[in-house]
Amino acid sequence: MATGMTHYETLGVSVRAGTDEIRAAYRDRLLRFRDLAGSPQAPDPLLLDRLREAYAVLVDPVQRTAYDATLDQPAAPPPVPPAVRSSGAGDGAVAHGFRFVGEGGAYFRIWIVNLCLSIVTLGIYSAWAKVRREQYFHRNLLFNDSAFDYHGKPQAILKGRAIAFALFLVLSLAQEAGPLPYLLALLVIAIVAPALLIRALRFRAANTSYRSLRFSFEAAYATAFKVLALNLLITVLTLGLWFPKLVRDWRKFTVEHSRFGTTAFTCTLGVGQVYRIFLIPLALFFVLAIVIGIAGLKGGGLFVILLGIGFYLLAPAYVMGRLTNAVWSSSALGEHRFSSDIPVRRYVGVALTNWLGIICTLGLFIPWAQVRMARLRAAHLTLHAVGSLDDFVAREHEQVSALGDAAADVFDMDLAL
Repeated sequence: MATGMTHYETLGVSVRAGTDEIRAAYRDRLLRFRDLAGSPQAPDPLLLDRLREAYAVLVDPVQRTAYDATLDQPAAPPPVPPAVRSSGAGDGAVAHGFRFVGEGGAYFRIWIVNLCLSIVTLGIYSAWAKVRREQYFHRNLLFNDSAFDYHGKPQAILKGRAIAFALFLVLSLAQEAGPLPYLLALLVIAIVAPALLIRALRFRAANTSYRSLRFSFEAAYATAFKVLALNLLITVLTLGLWFPKLVRDWRKFTVEHSRFGTTAFTCTLGVGQVYRIFLIPLALFFVLAIVIGIAGLKGGGLFVILLGIGFYLLAPAYVMGRLTNAVWSSSALGEHRFSSDIPVRRYVGVALTNWLGIICTLGLFIPWAQVRMARLRAAHLTLHAVGSLDDFVAREHEQVSALGDAAADVFDMDLAL
């Protein structure tokens, strides 16, 4: 790019380009910068500044009109504002979609290096691998043309994993020692687990940001204990019939104790909604058990195996697709509500083809599988905003600044694998 290039030439669009075309061109060039970062062909950082400046001017109708007036060529007609979708609620809300712009090939390079170094270092590098993975998926998730970011430190993740490994080791040794030590170890872990999970959720939230504004997570130990330990105990005593209630309470717990800046999330997910999601897989399970029993008596071993594999692959995907829609569509950030409309058949199809790709490539398809699923989830997630999002983020920045850095006292530990 020459320094005398116009903003249109910098972005590679015509003077009559619409806002959507300008956004797409800007995104494509950002991806090229990211792909070439650190290589000998990496562009001059000044070019990135020019790219950002060009985008900021051309997506703003007022600035674009003023800029066009300075060009020697005839000014382009005033750009037509991009169409917005009505929320349908009659409250004046505007729907803003999410987009995941990562590519399987780009993530494969990160994934294969992470895998090799984790093997060579006997798992120690896995903490650094997680940071690289999280940063890639956060930074390629766009909302309102701005990306999320992840700030976790590998040392904190490694510390959390060491604690998790120690707990697993204690449990294994107690199991070898006999029933009574094993039960005591389980009791201790049941008491400690809620506190550790709160710390892990707090770590993840506080190290996630959007437009430099951090998320946060705060919950009382008693609430976490009730959601996890008590629900799990009842689930065991009811032979799994309480499991949908456990799933609902856990999802609601993680959403309602999260904040973006100073604004809290809410979740109205009902127990009946989750039970209805599990109803079809449960009915199919009983039918499958009967069919397998009959086929087994008649010697249909291969048929039984195929049925079992099919149910194992499809049922979790069906539940996850519907559960994702239910949780997000029941959630809100202050007065701004979310919705998710993933076609369940498509979700199951993507999950199934991902499994087939992973099996046929002996695992090498995993990066593409993860990118495909991230893209599908983001493409069907929407925030119905009441008022200007820019004003909302700016107001949150002011309130957080007044209260101090909410992430300053974050526990430096992440137990998530």
